[in-house]
Amino acid sequence: MGIYRFKLPDIGEGVVEAEITSWHVKLGDTVEEDQPLADAMTDKATIELTSPVDGVIKTIACEEGDMLAVGADLVVLEIEGDGEDDDAEETEAAEAPTPKPAPLENKSTATPPPVPTAPRRTSDKVQASPAVRKRADAMNIDLADVPHAGARIEHSDLDAFLLSEREDAKLTSTQSAPAAPPEKPAAAKAESHLAEGETRIKVIGLRRVIAQRMQEAKRHIPHFTYVEEIDVTALEAFRARTNEKSADNKPKLTVLPLIIRALAETLKDWPQFNALYQDEAGYVSRFEDINLGIATQTDQGLIVPVLKRAQTLSMWQMANEIARLAEAAHTNTLSTEDLKGATTTLTSLGPLGGIVTTPVINRPEVAIFGPNKIRKTLALEDGEIVERKVMNFSISCDHRVIDGYDAAAMMAELRARLEDPARIFLL
Repeated sequence: MGIYRFKLPDIGEGVVEAEITSWHVKLGDTVEEDQPLADAMTDKATIELTSPVDGVIKTIACEEGDMLAVGADLVVLEIEGDGEDDDAEETEAAEAPTPKPAPLENKSTATPPPVPTAPRRTSDKVQASPAVRKRADAMNIDLADVPHAGARIEHSDLDAFLLSEREDAKLTSTQSAPAAPPEKPAAAKAESHLAEGETRIKVIGLRRVIAQRMQEAKRHIPHFTYVEEIDVTALEAFRARTNEKSADNKPKLTVLPLIIRALAETLKDWPQFNALYQDEAGYVSRFEDINLGIATQTDQGLIVPVLKRAQTLSMWQMANEIARLAEAAHTNTLSTEDLKGATTTLTSLGPLGGIVTTPVINRPEVAIFGPNKIRKTLALEDGEIVERKVMNFSISCDHRVIDGYDAAAMMAELRARLEDPARIFLL
């Protein structure tokens, strides 16, 4: 029997670590080649990691929700045959000849020999993968200082080096400070305060990413929200007539493509809303193409696939593409291309939506649009009480780069288009 170490592969695009969001195996499981082992999530995508060999799981690297460096052991498997030969990877270190002791001299007359200067080490002479070098550079570690047994430095060697550095720091601090009673680990202290009937769920995967991004957005962006009431009676009548006359091979038209079409036409006159604010670099990027993120609720959490070049799509093209993106989001089959490039975002709960929402901007975008549910109301028209269909339309803006007046003026133009559907299609 032999041992096979399956390491977290280099996923590309500069990724140096990934979060292990779920395990499909446990210790002692017998697995076959290509059997799923775990799911790993980066800020680019979620990938399924499969076993490259048949074997038995002997070691699992971490718990769900933990970060793992590229190149670190994911699992260790016991396999048939000899397995890996770690000794074959090692290079024999050249042994320096042992100097012979110099003859004793009279201390009063002998001149002490010069102290030899150790040659300067350089990390360029050390063998390591690009991922290991990048991680070492990010942590300001000279690879020449990192002890390693094999021919090249691995992520596990970096981990061991960091651990030894921390232990040395702890030893130094304890020698210079009075001893303190040992503390329980944070996890143990938290568990000791678990209330009766309380269940704690670890925040991992997509939910962790959502939490981080929402926190960053609220911390960095001074939001303001503006809400406009829009009469969509004519828009809903237009949609109903269109569905009655549409061919059988076309999907039923919802109000969302009509809203997006009106929004795309409006943003041509208001490019400051279709933009990204790179606050650290100090500039705003405006775009001709309207790449609209469509916030979509899934079992895993909120995902925002991107409707590319919305201003070029017909009403039916838009309906088909929205349906495709929604299906892919719910079946976890969105491509990386489907998820990148948004220049602004629209979020809608459809019929479930409330009267008013205050959506959170997807940083570094500068605005997010939130149509709310359509509701029936009574209105006075030419002295008569009539039933109308109205919808509140929210927009949250980054007050650093968008003024309240511009938000109100832009929303007034959008309202005019939605209240008179013919204007949606007038170029």
